Amino acid sequence: MSAKFVFGSSAAYLGVTVADNAARLLLLPWMTRILTPTDYGVMLLIGNGAALINLLFGFSLAQALPTLFSNATSDRVRRSVCTTVIVSIGAVLSALYLATALFSREVSVFFLRTPSYDNVIALGALSAFLNACSLSLVIIVKLTEKHRIYPMVQLPALILQVGLMGWFIASASLTVKSQYIATAVAGFLTTTAYLVTLRHWLTGRFQLSKFVAAGRIGTQMLPWQIATLLATSSAAFFLSRAGHINDSGLFLVASAAAGLLVVVSGSFENVWTPFVLRRKDEPDIAMIQVRIFSLYSSTLLMAAAGLSLFSHELFVILAGPAFRNGYLFVPGLVIAYCLFCFVNGFAQGLQARQRTIHYAWIGTIASAVFAAIALSLTANFGAWGIISAMIGSFLVMLVLLQLTSARFMPVAYPWGRHGLMWLVAGCIVACVFPLDIGWTGAAAKLLAMAFIATLPFLFGAVRGSDLQMAKASLLPAAR
Repeated sequence: MSAKFVFGSSAAYLGVTVADNAARLLLLPWMTRILTPTDYGVMLLIGNGAALINLLFGFSLAQALPTLFSNATSDRVRRSVCTTVIVSIGAVLSALYLATALFSREVSVFFLRTPSYDNVIALGALSAFLNACSLSLVIIVKLTEKHRIYPMVQLPALILQVGLMGWFIASASLTVKSQYIATAVAGFLTTTAYLVTLRHWLTGRFQLSKFVAAGRIGTQMLPWQIATLLATSSAAFFLSRAGHINDSGLFLVASAAAGLLVVVSGSFENVWTPFVLRRKDEPDIAMIQVRIFSLYSSTLLMAAAGLSLFSHELFVILAGPAFRNGYLFVPGLVIAYCLFCFVNGFAQGLQARQRTIHYAWIGTIASAVFAAIALSLTANFGAWGIISAMIGSFLVMLVLLQLTSARFMPVAYPWGRHGLMWLVAGCIVACVFPLDIGWTGAAAKLLAMAFIATLPFLFGAVRGSDLQMAKASLLPAAR
């Protein structure tokens, strides 16, 4: 029943994810023909800047929510935790994004060597603020396990956003600025809806002691947030300063494609992490964790292999001519993001036992690894230097986090067996990926996918009963 609940509830998030990315794919052919690689480089810069503010200041406080909420002794205390953390995040982010908007001209000149993008950066700051508030409120949805609220709020906002984008395209007025207008409107709608829906959890007392506790946890996790920021959202800074602005645009499109794995995996993590934290002391939780790990690893393997093998075809169909060489970056980014998915999904011991201080030294080491590789390789190798740095940093995160988390919440994950399964699949993809587009190449890729699909069964990661469970979980959610 636990696996059915986890994967069944994940379907609510997956449905929104599929709809969101389907909309992005629908708009991509027009956007990559109307906007230029330089425009995409500006969007990547704004996205990286928003990630800097969110991860270091907003989401660092939000990271305290799962720990404080799961260890609270009553609903009254949980309401105080939610109120204190959300109010604090709103105050901090509003000040920082207001400053960004006021100094948007200086930001444009420093990074882009022109003041012409100042209004775009200001609109991007507004959009990022509203979406950051919305994402922080979603954490409460997850922790209270009210997962059905998520699609009820997100889908109408997505429809509105896509409708606005379609109108901009049809009226020949699509620009980078108009895109941020659409995302700001959607962000306002979702933030307002969550505030109304979650008002019970946001009417507790603002307690200074909870703010101090959240700040302490946020400070402890700050090096981890910096490491995540560097590895996922610093490409524009390194590439633009090294003169690879065109690579920056190609990297953004390729990263968006490979990042689908992280987005889809997030649908699972949204349910899985709160599930583990709320049941951390149950006697059979370790057995459940191992079983879920095997199913998750097998599913991620199939998705990663399919995305890598057919990335060339995907870019030919969906991307404009100026962006099509970006498919070459996809397999490397897929490796990096798969490591990141495992980092996020299977190390709950530190949060469950309130040992978040260990995120500090792990994050510091991971940041040093990323910076060393990126600074050494980016100037000469462009985006490949960033991809190498991402893989190195995420691998360090995974190894150190597993070793540390196991001390506080021991789980015998079968890393060796699954590592070998992934290695075999990786060798198959490496052999088939270079084939040109055509009937022969398509047949070879389909044959490779068919063989990779058997690996989870050959390595004992998936059983026939698991398929029946997945069907029983997903079909009711679909209805």
